[in-house]
Amino acid sequence: MGEGIATLAIEEQLQQISLKLLDETRVLYEFLSNTSNSNVNAMQIYSKVNGIKNDIEVSKYRLGEYIFKIREGLLDKDLYVEILNNLEKVSQNLDAATYRLSVILSKQMNIDNVINRLLIVICEKIITSITYFIEALRLLSVNPKNSYENARNVIKLEQEIDELYRSLELALFEKKLADFSYIMLLKDIADRLEDSEDLLKSSADNITYIAYERM
Repeated sequence: MGEGIATLAIEEQLQQISLKLLDETRVLYEFLSNTSNSNVNAMQIYSKVNGIKNDIEVSKYRLGEYIFKIREGLLDKDLYVEILNNLEKVSQNLDAATYRLSVILSKQMNIDNVINRLLIVICEKIITSITYFIEALRLLSVNPKNSYENARNVIKLEQEIDELYRSLELALFEKKLADFSYIMLLKDIADRLEDSEDLLKSSADNITYIAYERM
């Protein structure tokens, strides 16, 4: 198999995994947007996210095996593997964040409006970031320059999410809440989201390297 066909197949599979990741993020976003709804079944929503995460892990191992089999002569194999591993870690982060949110709600803990809104905005920006990332992958073999620009947009969003994360962290500790476990659960949700964008930024960096080679 020629390298061009192989890289196209890898990039298409990375797109498919990223689309699943986008679905997983949207479920968490809807969950955060409906935390005040008493009819929401928290564990049912977590089960949906966990199912997507499990599907991503299966896809990751299949693609990883494929890359390993054709690795000889594949110029950017290490970059592809790093992107693949990062996408799996993002999925695991979203799964963990959703589980912690479901624990908070199942214990009838009310999430502060300011903190909840910051989490929602962070999630919105991650959705935008993944959308740019998918487009960057799609354009790698079609228009490397535009692929590069989309990847750069992911990198810019990472800086915006860092600022939101710092605002959330400050808001969380300014509340001086008595329930330490509640604070730590919310902090961990924020940490997982912030780390997810860091991983997307790292993956976008890898795409810029691949795109630059092809321009």
